[in-house]
Amino acid sequence: MAAFRLFLFFFFLLFYLQPSRSHESCHPGCDLLVPIHFPFQMMSNPPENRCGYGGFTVTCKNETRNILTFPFSGDFVIDSISYFSQRISITDPCNCIARRLLQGFNYSDTPFQPLDTRNFTFLNCTSDAPVFQSPGGVSPIPCLSSESHSFVALPTERVGASNTSSCTEAVTFMHPSLDDSIKDSILLTWKEPDCGRCESDGGFCQYKYDTSSEVSCFTPFDH
Repeated sequence: MAAFRLFLFFFFLLFYLQPSRSHESCHPGCDLLVPIHFPFQMMSNPPENRCGYGGFTVTCKNETRNILTFPFSGDFVIDSISYFSQRISITDPCNCIARRLLQGFNYSDTPFQPLDTRNFTFLNCTSDAPVFQSPGGVSPIPCLSSESHSFVALPTERVGASNTSSCTEAVTFMHPSLDDSIKDSILLTWKEPDCGRCESDGGFCQYKYDTSSEVSCFTPFDH
């Protein structure tokens, strides 16, 4: 009887500690140029497949774009993912990242954070404002501007040194970048799970066991 119980113990131990095979049945995303894999996962994957890590869920839009949703800032298109450096570039589905920043970009309650931050100030200027005429002047933001008024964004520390007559300050905000101007995308990083070294060595991360929350590095030869 004792031997039978010992057999059952090891049988269940081996069953529950089977290496996870979740990656084998996970949807790769709807944009072939931006493949989705652990720690990211498509929402269409059944939960029991355990394809990704918490906070990295991706959805499809028009079957061609991978969408990442921020709880307090809405949907963004995934422009690129570097699994080696653990960085992700996101853009606005309507091609106006400046408007999203003006509305307030909030990455709280997500695993993502900016590499750096810098305070920027939005200015609402007349179209012939001196700030556009001076050497090294700034360009208006097309998606926010009209024939009579133009929106510009300057690093806050440069506002006092620029000729901003004919402009009114709209809002100051924290921009997730050290660039001198607002780009068409936002670059973010994540720290957990830490799989950059694994990816750079040709491996991939996933849950160590089907019933475990521990993440481990595997190679194609492990399966």
